Amino acid sequence: MSSEHEKVTQASEETRAQLQPPPPQREQRADQQPPSGETPLATGAAPSAERGQSAAPREQGVPPASQAANDMAPGPAQFTYWEHAGPGPMLPGGRGPGWGAWPLPPASPMPPATPGYTYSPAYGGSPSYPFYPGYPPYANYAGVPPVPTWPGPGYWYPGYPPYPGYPSYPGYPAWPAWPGYSAHWQPGAAAAPQRPRDNYQVTLGIIGLICSGLALLAGLGSLVLAGITVLVTTTSRSAGVFYPLTVQSLVYTCSGLIGGGFCLYHSIRSLLGKPSHVLKMPPFWIFLIGYVVTLAIGLVLQATHQAVAFLPVTTVLIFLTAIFPALTLLTLGLHLLRQARWSTTWRRFTLALTSGATMGILFASLLELSATLLLAATGPSFNPACLNDPSNPVCQAGTKTLLIVLAVVVAPLVEETVKPLGVALLGGRLTSGIEAFILGMSAGIGFDLVETIGYISMGYSDWAHVALVRSGAGLLHGLGAGMVALGWYHLIRTKQRRLRLGFACWLYAVLQHALWNACGSLSLLPAPVGPAIQSWQLDLGFISFGLDELLILLLTIIFLVLFILIVRWLRAHYQEPTPASAGAADSSSGRPAAVGV
Repeated sequence: MSSEHEKVTQASEETRAQLQPPPPQREQRADQQPPSGETPLATGAAPSAERGQSAAPREQGVPPASQAANDMAPGPAQFTYWEHAGPGPMLPGGRGPGWGAWPLPPASPMPPATPGYTYSPAYGGSPSYPFYPGYPPYANYAGVPPVPTWPGPGYWYPGYPPYPGYPSYPGYPAWPAWPGYSAHWQPGAAAAPQRPRDNYQVTLGIIGLICSGLALLAGLGSLVLAGITVLVTTTSRSAGVFYPLTVQSLVYTCSGLIGGGFCLYHSIRSLLGKPSHVLKMPPFWIFLIGYVVTLAIGLVLQATHQAVAFLPVTTVLIFLTAIFPALTLLTLGLHLLRQARWSTTWRRFTLALTSGATMGILFASLLELSATLLLAATGPSFNPACLNDPSNPVCQAGTKTLLIVLAVVVAPLVEETVKPLGVALLGGRLTSGIEAFILGMSAGIGFDLVETIGYISMGYSDWAHVALVRSGAGLLHGLGAGMVALGWYHLIRTKQRRLRLGFACWLYAVLQHALWNACGSLSLLPAPVGPAIQSWQLDLGFISFGLDELLILLLTIIFLVLFILIVRWLRAHYQEPTPASAGAADSSSGRPAAVGV
């Protein structure tokens, strides 16, 4: 019997040696005497002396094989975290509730000994798991023998195997035209909340939508009228009578269809909440060169008496001689303001330009016609033919006086007031005085395009000469409307001296316009001043100028100098307060990129 027991013990020890190498050091065996100052729990011995119970159940009820199996566990694994933890709150008896020594459970009577089972006093007499002789402890999945987790004699716990985890879910199948999700897909960040709808922008979008529709209808009507005049001119061979009406109809057609189309596009995008890009224009010298070349071609054709030899080409040249100087002025202003902090958008620029070419022309024409009829009704006999040809002998002195009043007083007051009305609608969104000036100048340029083409077409037989004299008309209307828009900006956006500054800007535009019209009306003065001015001519061989025309050219140079000075003054005093007030800075121009209405 003893020999069989020894074989079983030897087999158990061999199995243990194969499964796990022996630890480098064993601090304390359960059957050895603990060193001084160390509690029996630190070495895995049962504190039977403290409980007043006998350790005899270990000697009597445990077979030698089970005892050898219990001794088979490595020494360092017998230590628990209790011996490394600090002392906790003390309980009666000098032991802490959770840290330090484990509190003693109440004593309970030992059950009778059962062969094949061991009893652990550490559990108050409860039976431990049985150990059958001849069977070594089970190894875990990694091939490492289990490590006891509680230092009780005759008790071991193999522990749970390592948790392999659930396999990952397969990727979701891809929907048509959408990529499939990965196996570790996670939902992205929640979408940012939408900004509340801007009622001001919606209102302007609706107004722009209505006005663009009316402009498109007016453009279609003008196109029909232009077709009729072309047909009549071709049939009757009377180009001199109907050609100005044809050109004027084409101008209204372009203003209505092109301007109305762009306004319709921007109005729809405004209602949809879409942003608009920052305004950028080509360098000013490109338009300046185009104007010089076009004007040179016209002068050459006039010198060779071919100015009206081919009317379609003449019409195109008339349009270009009005467009190029106006765009030269606008881009020159943008060039001078390139280092300032300001912003505007294509949407605002389109609204300002189209409003000046459509709404400004319409309101100015209606108001001037009303004023003319009112003055004619209160004055002497009035001949309507004198409006187009004041030098006609049938025009009396009273009629010429009425024309001077209309040109010097009524026209400046009406035109300078109504030209930038479209910009006034944007007054609540203007970010700086510079933006107000640029948009007002755009409205004045739109007004000038329609008016200048009309004047050139009326003198189409000498259109190159008229175009040269009208070179400063874009500067007149652009600078005047820009100053009035700056006055609107002071009235709406500023608090200090807004009435005084707003009125001063408007008064400057009116006086400038009145001075320009006065120079052009000198020939209407009574004799002998009027006839003398009309008879004086400066002949340069290929072209000649009257005194009133020379004065207008001189005023053009003066207004150009004033324009440069005013723009520099605006650059120094009317910038945006901070670069971030209208958006991110544009790297190419230094201006913030505006987005808004």
